[in-house]
Order: sequence, then structure tokens, then C-alpha cells
Amino acid sequence: MTTATGRPRGFDEQDALDRALDIFWRNGYRATTTRTLEEGLGLSQSSIYNAFESKRGLFEAALDRYEVMTTEVLVEPLETAPDGLASVLRFFDALSDWVSHEGRGGCLIINLMAEDGGEDGAITTRTRAYRSRVRAALLAALRRAERQGEAAGASSVARADVLFGQVLAINLTARGGASPDEVAGLLDGVRQLVQSWVSD
Repeated sequence: MTTATGRPRGFDEQDALDRALDIFWRNGYRATTTRTLEEGLGLSQSSIYNAFESKRGLFEAALDRYEVMTTEVLVEPLETAPDGLASVLRFFDALSDWVSHEGRGGCLIINLMAEDGGEDGAITTRTRAYRSRVRAALLAALRRAERQGEAAGASSVARADVLFGQVLAINLTARGGASPDEVAGLLDGVRQLVQSWVSD
């Protein structure tokens, strides 16, 4: 008797992962049930578990996908830009669209930070690393601005902390169902703040 191996799963695993990412993004990890995933993916629980081992396995794969996406769209442009304050403003423009486009309701990783509350060590490690990277990218941009003579005065470290606080505020506002105008209002406040740092 032979054992069947490598049997085709009968569905596009990448497509299923992208759909799962959207479900987790909109609903959160804890509120997303296996039944929700079955309905959203059009797959049985056994198919999901055969491909990803568990709901947690599917979530971690979706989170890996999300980190690649958000890094490409938000973090890397800020890290690699040659300019200072202008790169910060571009980052916040992109952020406001990212967290509110098509009802996304915030950044998945920052939402997860609030949802988990430090209870899950593996999740906490990932959210902490992401927060640190975003804050470091903001700090690096502010230091570029100082070197280029764009900004002077207050500590770049303090300013990076303030800006990261605005990242959280924009995200939580979007997550709370705020209108586009409310998100735009926060973005205008960030623009005015950054412009106030421009050297005379």
C-alpha cells in the first residue's frame, strides 16, 4: 500500500493568506473565529489546518505578509529617504491612507499591540520590534533634518517620541471608526507641528 504525499490542496494558498490577512486586519485576532475564516476564505477548517496547522499558524503567516507590506509602503521609504522633514511628512501622508483606506481601521500591528496588552510573549516581541523600528526611522529622519540645517532647537529624541505618539493617535482614531475628515484633521496637526520645527 502506498501513502499519498504532496496531494494538491485545491486552492491558491497565497490568495487564502491575503484574504485571511484582510479578515484579521478588520476584526482583530481574538474576534476572528475559525468559522469566520471558513466563511471568508471559502474553505473548510480541515483545509485551513492542513495548510497552516492552526488559526494561530494562519495568523502568523498573515502577520508576516502584513509586515512585508507595511515595511515596503511606510517604513523603508522613511528609512532610505535622503531628506529630513519632507520624508516625515510623506510618511504621515502614507500612514493616514494606510490606516483608513477601504475601511481597514488602523494598522494591524498597532491594533494587535492594544488587543494583546502584553499577554502573549511572541506577539509582544513582534509589536515591540515594529514600534522600535518606526520610532528609529522617525528619529533618523529628524537627525537628517538637523544635519541638513532644516530643523534646530529641541531634542530630536523628544520630537521622535512626539511623532510616534501621533502615529498611535492616527491609528487609534482610524480604528475607532473616525471619518476621513477626522483623520485628515490629525494629519493637518502633524503638518503644522513639523513645519514649526523648520529653521528660520
